[in-house]
Amino acid sequence: MNKEENKLFNSKTPEEYIENSLRSRLSPGKKASITRLWLNKNAKYTIDDIKYARNRHPHWKKKKMDGSLERNQQRQLTHNYSRGGDIVWNVKLIKKFISLNGKDASGKYVNRDHQLAKKFNTTIPAIQHYRRKYNLTLKILAKAGLKPSEGRLLEYISMSEKALREALKDTKKR
Repeated sequence: MNKEENKLFNSKTPEEYIENSLRSRLSPGKKASITRLWLNKNAKYTIDDIKYARNRHPHWKKKKMDGSLERNQQRQLTHNYSRGGDIVWNVKLIKKFISLNGKDASGKYVNRDHQLAKKFNTTIPAIQHYRRKYNLTLKILAKAGLKPSEGRLLEYISMSEKALREALKDTKKR
């Protein structure tokens, strides 16, 4: 191994590994093979640890954020199903939203934002707003020691997001 390869291979932590990898002039393929060797040498770390360190490094954060505003705006325009009108969220629609807002075993939403936006003829921000309200409601009920029944969910989700945030603060103080 040459000097650059050794420096990368002898990194102590995933954070140091990412830093050394960025400074290295090695090809991506060579870095990948050294990564496999490094992971075998440092059995306490996994590829997920390297990914975690990479996602928190300022260089990669900046790279990830480049163009994100434009991508989000384009995504919102592409998935605007409101047909120019605002949706009126009544009890029936909120019940349907609650039933479709589930998560799988890994904690990811079963239905993506754009899928729900299409089903409800609305926009992605509207769905995200109701997801925030739903999550705030669950937090409030958990802090109060109550189970999330349909009636309680409807009662809280019908409130404004600001009122829910205030209610969450109040339950934390008790």
